[in-house]
Amino acid sequence: MSASPDGSERPYWNTFYQQIHYRGLDSDDLKHLRILPSEAAQDILYLVNAKIDAGEDFHDIDLGLYQDYLEQVVDIVESKRRYLGQMDLNAESEVVWEFYAETLKRLAGFGAKLIRLDAFAYLHKKPGLSNFFNTPGTWDYLDRLKTIAEENQLTLLPEIHTQYGKHLHSDVAKAGYPIYDFFLPGLVLDALDIGRNTYLLRWIEEIQTQGIQTVNMLGCHDGIPVLDLDGFASEDGYQHGLMATAEIEAIIKRVLKRGGRVKNLFGANGKKIAYYQVNATYFSALGEDEQKLRLARAIQLFMLGIPQVWYLDLFAGSNDYTAADQGGTASHKEINRTTLTNEMVDAGLQSAVVLDQLEMMRLRNSAAAINGTLQIAETPGHDLVR
Repeated sequence: MSASPDGSERPYWNTFYQQIHYRGLDSDDLKHLRILPSEAAQDILYLVNAKIDAGEDFHDIDLGLYQDYLEQVVDIVESKRRYLGQMDLNAESEVVWEFYAETLKRLAGFGAKLIRLDAFAYLHKKPGLSNFFNTPGTWDYLDRLKTIAEENQLTLLPEIHTQYGKHLHSDVAKAGYPIYDFFLPGLVLDALDIGRNTYLLRWIEEIQTQGIQTVNMLGCHDGIPVLDLDGFASEDGYQHGLMATAEIEAIIKRVLKRGGRVKNLFGANGKKIAYYQVNATYFSALGEDEQKLRLARAIQLFMLGIPQVWYLDLFAGSNDYTAADQGGTASHKEINRTTLTNEMVDAGLQSAVVLDQLEMMRLRNSAAAINGTLQIAETPGHDLVR
């Protein structure tokens, strides 16, 4: 529920988490209460703020001698609440499409060229259908957005997380869109931990054969994808993933042993239906091995696609357990979102592992060979040669 400008409470759809934050009261908040003695105001502030600080319900708090003021006090607290979450827009409304057109035009005016469509597969909603990538509605919306983007010389990058076995990544690529390479992070972890190139080469071959345009990554603000590598049980039988489920779970166990956290997907009955992502800095996921980080970055930078580099992994950041332990629906993500101070950046720029990555990035941005054709040499399973 959300408070509307007219004061009414109205339900709204948000696919992802919602947090409602109640802020404590101060003396100015109670000034307009009718003939309330100052000592009474201080007592009310103490009682209400104690409840808010403890995360407890304040709506039926006992104000003792000042109980007649309860309804007014509750209204004041409610008026100060704030939201953290991702409210879904109603794409059936033309006002929303006017907003999309205005926003894309503004971004193009700022010089943007490539626009990420965050969680676009959840945009289309229809009663009785899945909450994810409804068809043909999702394609209709995506085509409409593409038309607006092309009018502004923009390229759309749809973000989609789902099992490889569904082949949605391939469908989106065939429709003319670049895709996020959410497969690469897990494949690189497997390659460097096990010492094999099997699955990584299989994915590279698919990218080349199908002509898939990618934006690739290792770590990111949301964690390390693992769901994407798996297969999928369809009406036509089991569709295999890039890796077997047992091997994906082995990756997860190694990252958890190195201090990572895990995000799972749950059904309406509360039963786990799939693992989703592991949350760790990529450096920590690699066992905080600087040489492995160099190798991982080299593979990423000379892989097909446009590399996206997460700032904390560039600086070989370690898991932030304090932030991850602070609670809340999405606190597991904070393990990889440490705010770097100027001093931390300056120190990082004196570190060999950071400087080596920056040198590789300069090479990636300037070498003419990058515009050529990727060829992988025939090698034993423990080697990778471009």
